[in-house]
This record gives sequence, C-alpha cells and structure tokens, in this order.
Amino acid sequence: MSIALKAYLNDKFKEYGEVMDCEIDTVTARMSLHALLHGELAPVTVAVERYDIKRDGEGTFVLLLEFSSSRSWLTTLLNSLFAGKRYAIPSAIGALL
Repeated sequence: MSIALKAYLNDKFKEYGEVMDCEIDTVTARMSLHALLHGELAPVTVAVERYDIKRDGEGTFVLLLEFSSSRSWLTTLLNSLFAGKRYAIPSAIGALL
C-alpha cells in the first residue's frame, strides 16, 4: 500500500515537490512520509498521526484526524486544511483494507 500511496501523492501534489518514501502503519493508524518540496534544501517529514477508515454505501473513505511535520508552519497548514475531512479511497485500495 505504501508504494501505491507514494505514486498517488506524487501524481496529486507534483507541483509542490516529490514524496521520497512513505509508510503506513495499520496497527497504530498512522502514516508518515518524507518529501523534498520545491524551494527546500532538505526533505520534510509529514505524518498523519491518526486516521480512520470508514465504509458506507458510497465506498471506502479515509478520515484524516491529526497531522504533524518537521516544519511548524506546515503542521498548522495541514491541520487547518485537511484534518477532520474524509477522502475517497480508490476501490482497488479499499478492498485491501
């Protein structure tokens, strides 16, 4: 799943930089990644500290609950824009969860 997530994120957010690696821990419901953002000299670390997988009649969704990162401004931005929101998971990936 980490490989699929990395490919998805690199496609979705390519104008911001490149995800170098990512990990998904389904036991602790945590995801993390290292990315080299355009204009940055060193990679940043971003983590979804808590997530929840939800299923309903419309499909499978991930609810992102809390973010952290190696840059305080980025942590604030991610929590403001994405925390508490749900995002559809492609059916092929949802079947693996």
